[in-house]
Amino acid sequence: MLVVILMLALNFAISWSNASICGRYWSESKREGGSLRVYMVCGYIQSIFGFTMVYAYTLLLIAPVFMQMRGMDAETIYYFQDLASNLTYLVVVFPILSSGLFIWIKGILITWENRTVSNIIVSGWNTYAMVHNTISAYRNVPSAFGKVVEAFFGGKRKKGKETIVLLAVFLVILALLGGYFTASTILKNADREYDAYDKLITKAEKKKAGMSAEDIDKLSGKIKRRTMDWFLR
Repeated sequence: MLVVILMLALNFAISWSNASICGRYWSESKREGGSLRVYMVCGYIQSIFGFTMVYAYTLLLIAPVFMQMRGMDAETIYYFQDLASNLTYLVVVFPILSSGLFIWIKGILITWENRTVSNIIVSGWNTYAMVHNTISAYRNVPSAFGKVVEAFFGGKRKKGKETIVLLAVFLVILALLGGYFTASTILKNADREYDAYDKLITKAEKKKAGMSAEDIDKLSGKIKRRTMDWFLR
């Protein structure tokens, strides 16, 4: 249980970081377009579905307590947990893989062009995550898909199982909405509070002797072009 809680906390922190970082460059990516925009959108998707997974599995940890209070038997509770977890996995895995693929490829290109320790660490982590998620999908998607299809279209079900199916769907929708609104709120706050273009110009550069407002604007343009060029290729 402790390991599960720690993993959920780590996933929550990573999703928060993704939304915050993407928010800092959100408005700028709209203006610049190109692969910078795609990169930010992919990070936003990662954040939404990262939060969705955290909320879904948190609800799955809490739900059995209330189901037991309602007098539901262990078999019904297990059926609910199994169905809801499989449905959550199917909802989350494909957006995570597709957006993660672009982030991974772009990260490899960045590291190849600029071999810093931080870039190598980030690229290494992204490579591990991409390989792990792909192998996990290969192993688990067929089984999860089969169980979900059986639950929805498997013919006769025991009395009360229809309600359990609806509860599982409701849990996933609730988690997905929570993921979307959490990621969006963090992203919008970061976008409002952070000016990426302004941060690219250091205080030392602004205080250079004789630098007028026009000179600063020119410097800003040069830095923006230099920083965004590799994204827009």
